[in-house]
Amino acid sequence: MINYTAMRKIFILTSILLFSRSISAQPLPVKLKHTIIIDTDCAIDDMRAISLLLSRPEITIKAILLSDGSLPPAEGAGKVNSLLKEFNADKIPVACGDHLKGVNPPWREFNRQIKWGVESGKLAAAINAVDCLTENLTNSNEKVILVCLGPLTNIAQLLNKAPALSTKIERIIWYNDSLDPLKGFNYECDKGNAGLVFKSGIRIDLISNLDKENILFDSTLLAACSESTTLLATVLRNVFIQPLVLEKLQQNHFRLCDDIVSLYLTNPELFDINIKTDELNVRYNKDYNVAGLRQAMTDMIKGSYFSEKNIVFNRFPVNPELFNYDIRPIIDSAISRYGYEEWKANVMTDEFHRHLGVFSIVGAKMGIKARELFGVGADLLEVTTYTGTTPPYSCLNDGLQVSTGATLGMGTIHLADTKKPRPMAVFTYKDRSVRISLKKEYLEQVDADIKEGIIKFGLMDDGYWKLIRHNALKYWVEWDRNKIFDVEEISKN
Repeated sequence: MINYTAMRKIFILTSILLFSRSISAQPLPVKLKHTIIIDTDCAIDDMRAISLLLSRPEITIKAILLSDGSLPPAEGAGKVNSLLKEFNADKIPVACGDHLKGVNPPWREFNRQIKWGVESGKLAAAINAVDCLTENLTNSNEKVILVCLGPLTNIAQLLNKAPALSTKIERIIWYNDSLDPLKGFNYECDKGNAGLVFKSGIRIDLISNLDKENILFDSTLLAACSESTTLLATVLRNVFIQPLVLEKLQQNHFRLCDDIVSLYLTNPELFDINIKTDELNVRYNKDYNVAGLRQAMTDMIKGSYFSEKNIVFNRFPVNPELFNYDIRPIIDSAISRYGYEEWKANVMTDEFHRHLGVFSIVGAKMGIKARELFGVGADLLEVTTYTGTTPPYSCLNDGLQVSTGATLGMGTIHLADTKKPRPMAVFTYKDRSVRISLKKEYLEQVDADIKEGIIKFGLMDDGYWKLIRHNALKYWVEWDRNKIFDVEEISKN
């Protein structure tokens, strides 16, 4: 007898393998910034989760919705508003969802007594959670991540009310104890609506602590709060030194649960993720790095966490002793004037290019400018260059590859067929294209400097290359990417 279920799974797995090999063998680009809406039932781990997200400048929170669970929605709204006041974020709207029959967990009274901050006196939004969610998705120019720390009631009601808005949801990140079988408090609160959301086709990342040992908010993390002066540390410390809370902390009562969702959003590399083969929209973590998560949370508390996503470095080096002696004097001024991202692009370009050149630096500055115009991180732009293949103009290509992540290996940088090479490139993201070129007066200055070097030394003399390096360092510090380029929008037609 034919086992059709087994055959279907084999077909799906084969399709996934073929798709992944034929479409791309490269990792997807990492988003540097996220726009999210939080849905919470206001347990104490939700307080930690929301605090972590509020502390991150790369995360924009459009609204916070209240679900029934650890606290009733109206009571939860008071907690959330007091927390928002602590973070000076009380402009974020807070809206309540429906009460659920039969939901009254034994830990409700404990959560009821905890103060999340000074009472704000602010009321929840006049509209309910589903209307607030509808309004935010409708008005959003980009897809939104829904970070769900409670039952999926509000999302299910949205799908019933306005199913077309599912296209505005990038994904749902949901904390629940288990996927197969589905079990856990967040699921048990509203099984029916959870099932509806799972069948919607929206991507769902189900995150669990997997009942691992030592995944605790404990005295070590509280000590980090006490030793730090960050706003996040202050808020967490003020909650966990409350006598009722401190007593349970000393008993190692507080497991990291919903706060793991926040850490998954900021540090997905610490999680081992699987796709559910019979529900391809569903992902779940089969493992995660406990020590890494605790360190990331500690760094956030201490203010030493960096949101940039390098491939090897946690943070690109700026230590003067690591750089050559003529580079050291420009480190502070280059970073303070043009930012850390441009500094990193220029340093990596020079190492990749194998000498410190003028047009390679211009290319690095041009690439960073393009990313700013489109508001995207690395690896998302298509680039077409008009530099030709002959130096010095073609050196621009190395700076463009490093700064944008559009590389020959990725197949996202292209060389235009042009009879007149010039330091210019066209950048495309989705349906928008922008042409950026070095302004005439700056190009004339570079050409004059190169001509001077050739006349003085000739191309094969080391004096020429020393002069080029000297000029490149000067341009690195003096040339502002917001002033040296002509920028032109290219019509779709």
